[in-house]
Amino acid sequence: MRIALFTPFSPELGGGSAQLRSHLHYLPELDVRWYYLANQPAANSQCKWLGPQLTTTELLSDLSARTGFLPGSKSRIRNLVEQMDADLYWVVGHYEGISAAAELIAQGKRVHLTIHDDPFGTWTRSQRYRMFRPLLRNTFPAILRAAQSIDVTSWGMRNLYRQKYGVQCFALYLYIAALPQSSASPDPRYLTIGHIGTLYDPLPFLRFVSACKKLAPEQNRTLRIIRIGASPEMDAIAAQDREIFASYGDLNEENAIPLLAACDFLYAMYPAGGKYQLFRRTSLPIKVSTYMQAQRPIFAHTPADSTLACVVTKYKLGVVCVAGIENDIAGDIRTLLQHPVPRENFARAASDLMGSAQVQQLGAALRGLDWRHFPESDCP
Repeated sequence: MRIALFTPFSPELGGGSAQLRSHLHYLPELDVRWYYLANQPAANSQCKWLGPQLTTTELLSDLSARTGFLPGSKSRIRNLVEQMDADLYWVVGHYEGISAAAELIAQGKRVHLTIHDDPFGTWTRSQRYRMFRPLLRNTFPAILRAAQSIDVTSWGMRNLYRQKYGVQCFALYLYIAALPQSSASPDPRYLTIGHIGTLYDPLPFLRFVSACKKLAPEQNRTLRIIRIGASPEMDAIAAQDREIFASYGDLNEENAIPLLAACDFLYAMYPAGGKYQLFRRTSLPIKVSTYMQAQRPIFAHTPADSTLACVVTKYKLGVVCVAGIENDIAGDIRTLLQHPVPRENFARAASDLMGSAQVQQLGAALRGLDWRHFPESDCP
């Protein structure tokens, strides 16, 4: 069976691509051709580039035409769909992916949906798309209900979609075969903190850094923050304290994990507030998978209702800090430093969240087999 995988992003960049690559590596027997949109073709890629992403006007025009909300045109998406030929279409439901899935379903094609980020949560946080959320209200639920099968990135999203849309779906995160062996350890002269990827809101992180700047001298240590990946919000903060931050740019996991494994702990954050509520309750940061492989304690700076807090609490991977006051943040850091996290905690979390059973369930769904009998984990 020929499978066309469509993503509105490059196969080489970002957490979504990392998840998909890990799944395809485990399922080499599947005949999958990856089609994608990006500003330019990916280097050394066997995937099929379909051109640049739609402009904002083109995407809103397409969704308008599908809902009748405003006059619009489906021509660009129809042109993209015509370039793919398969027995099953595996579509990541993100921006252009929503329109592509809707067009494929309208043409009577079989579609498997992958949802990494809830589009309503994404558009709520977007200055550009926030006002156009009504365009999603009919199209997104319709593609969920018409899809052959659906995988989502967390149990929070799975449970929400079952309750809200009445659809069956399963949780699927990045796959790793086993935790790597590491001999790295923190340098006792430093209080070393690691972070990878995007910083969603700079204010909580600024308070966290201020708490660390006060705490490090108490322990006769020098504060050092290892940052991996690009984050404009963190750029501005790092520019104010260049002696604290060590920036390594974009690294693959093979090179990032040893750096993180030498940290005292690793920082992850989901912001508070209604703007981020749906996002933090349904998404799961891809950085968590890298942190698990580094096997260092996680400082989860997030409200208790987030998937991030759920993972850290359930598997005892570190501490959850809901505080916004520097003294309280410092107290939670002290607690974390005083309670090492056993390796078996990371191993259990990796097995539950990133083990082979979840990818086998994906394989069954893509083959059109019974995927509903697989066991499920949950995090109340």
